[in-house]
Amino acid sequence: MQETKPDNTLALVAIIAAITAMAVSLSLTIPLVSLSLERRGYGSDIIGLMGSLPAVSFLLGSPFIPFWTRLFGVGKMLWGALLLASVCILALAISDNIYFWFVMRLLIGFSMAILFLISEAWINTIAREKTRGRTIAIYVSTMTCGFAFGPILINIIGAEGTFPFIISGLIVLPAGLAFLLVGGRFPDLSAKSRFSILSFFRIAPMISAAALLVAFFDGSVLTLLPVYGVKNGQTLEMAVLMTSALLAGNILLQFPIGWMADKYDRNWVILGCGIVGVAGAVLLPLVISQPYLLWPLLIIWGGGVVGTYTIALVIMGQEFKGGDLITATAAIGSLWGLGSLIGPVTAGVAMEVIKPHGMPYTFAVACLIFVLLVLWQLRRSHRPLNNR
Repeated sequence: MQETKPDNTLALVAIIAAITAMAVSLSLTIPLVSLSLERRGYGSDIIGLMGSLPAVSFLLGSPFIPFWTRLFGVGKMLWGALLLASVCILALAISDNIYFWFVMRLLIGFSMAILFLISEAWINTIAREKTRGRTIAIYVSTMTCGFAFGPILINIIGAEGTFPFIISGLIVLPAGLAFLLVGGRFPDLSAKSRFSILSFFRIAPMISAAALLVAFFDGSVLTLLPVYGVKNGQTLEMAVLMTSALLAGNILLQFPIGWMADKYDRNWVILGCGIVGVAGAVLLPLVISQPYLLWPLLIIWGGGVVGTYTIALVIMGQEFKGGDLITATAAIGSLWGLGSLIGPVTAGVAMEVIKPHGMPYTFAVACLIFVLLVLWQLRRSHRPLNNR
């Protein structure tokens, strides 16, 4: 039977516009807070702890989102989180109290968890099955563009005083204008899920592993790649550009990966992305001093690794609906928070123990475990019935 869905173009535009605005604001606020604390004389321990709070919010807050979404509805949750994020960011400009900042950063992280997780469930709700891969790919690419633009914006507006925080807080508000486009027609995610967040990890191990892997990648590789570059002979400017190359791959390659997910078996596509992740991590130490090989590798590596998350979202939308979908998305949010916390610590320790290539080798092992898990799931799904 042919799939029939109403035209959800306005909803798609609203989701993408909102998530991009939120990504810009979040990626602007994180370095602003770090730079502000550094100017006030706080040590790297406090700055690092402050930087980890959004991940803590995702880890601890995500499990409550399905219940609150059923209780209040999608619209109220989105508007409430939007206003909370904007107010808390603006509040950073009016007080220098470090404890107040800790509370605000936790609340900002929690509000962003609500906005991102409901948006991911929403886009999977409106996506058509035959174009789900490309739809999710556009979502991931534009979100990455938002995250990449935030630090650039610091060079335009500066990082001193209250003005940058005011701008960051106001950037969130256009997301609300985007929500107005749908005229209150938000998805119905009120049904109670058939499983819990903890049982989701058992039901969907491949999706769970992909979320954990990409969060680990964001927290370790994107954070430490400039340091890794400098330790291996790159200038500071070139080391920073290495991160930009990874982000370029995230942005440019998601749509081709999404297209492949719409044309071929999605399990095989995510396996291919995982293999690219392993290969990129293993080859990085070999090409770090060869620019003509380094830059293409970083672009392909970044796109391939993030492609595992894109395809995981596609498979999740294919397999789960309604209340099951928001619970699945909340489980992904918790894993994202966990991966973002353990990634920098694990890779940082590895760089000290296995000098100077501990970081890529650690990620190669993580990617290899993911590839083996996908292979196990593929073998399990194609096992004859009489052998089950």
